[in-house]
Amino acid sequence: MNLILLGIKGIVMGAANVMPGVSGATLAVIFRLYDKLLDAVNHLFTDTKNSLKFLIPFGIGMAVGIVAMGDIINTLLVNFPLQVSGFIAGLIAGSIPFLHNEATAKDGKKPYLYVIAIIAGITIVLLEILTPTPEPYLSAEFNIGFAVLVFIGGIFAAAAMIIPGVSGAMVLILFGLFPLVMNTISLIRSYLMTPLDFSLLTPIFMVSIPLGLGMIVGILAASRLIALLLKKFHSQTYFAILGMVFGTIFIMFNDVSVYQQYDGLTPFIIVGTIIAFVCGGAASLLLGNKKKS
Repeated sequence: MNLILLGIKGIVMGAANVMPGVSGATLAVIFRLYDKLLDAVNHLFTDTKNSLKFLIPFGIGMAVGIVAMGDIINTLLVNFPLQVSGFIAGLIAGSIPFLHNEATAKDGKKPYLYVIAIIAGITIVLLEILTPTPEPYLSAEFNIGFAVLVFIGGIFAAAAMIIPGVSGAMVLILFGLFPLVMNTISLIRSYLMTPLDFSLLTPIFMVSIPLGLGMIVGILAASRLIALLLKKFHSQTYFAILGMVFGTIFIMFNDVSVYQQYDGLTPFIIVGTIIAFVCGGAASLLLGNKKKS
């Protein structure tokens, strides 16, 4: 049962990781998986059996979430953007008491720690504001330069996925790779529906191999760095994460195009968004009352 729940949490995180502005690592904090995820990655070669016992169901869940749930999430965002944003923001907000308790566990509530949180939050918001809007489609021909770009983009995107408050999809946008990656995910989905259509494999492998290799490097490197920071600078790191989480809540309601879809914000839309936010917060707090997975 624990493995099934772990897989389900992986599905949710996978679906979240394809949404620009949404941090999969923040959901890992909400699900109380963050420390265990870092531990499993960092001990992959020293405690392989236990690490794989965690990473395999979790990784399968994430893959399913990215491939199968991405379209569902995007459909909900298109039809109910504010309500979905409200629910996700509620989930994130519900993790704040837990994060604050972790942040103050060792060094208390020293003023300079809150300054770190403010700086981290402002940084995340500025990164979102300054991130260019992705083009609707991007095509590419395979060459060494292209493979290197995808590889490097994978490193930074995966590293971002390990940092709560930072969106891996947003990093892919900065590299100009987000539309290409989303198109590749669509091709994978098409191939799974028609497995004898081998013509789809070439464009899939052209992107997925260098991206996947880059993501492996990024996850291994970033997880070691975060683990080191948590060990050496526990309170400072958690306050930085806390600030990033606050910044993420702002980001959820920052997309002007969302409001342009409506002919004014009616009471129905506002109340629906508030209810979604409360439900998300309640779900997060409920998860927070459970023991770590």
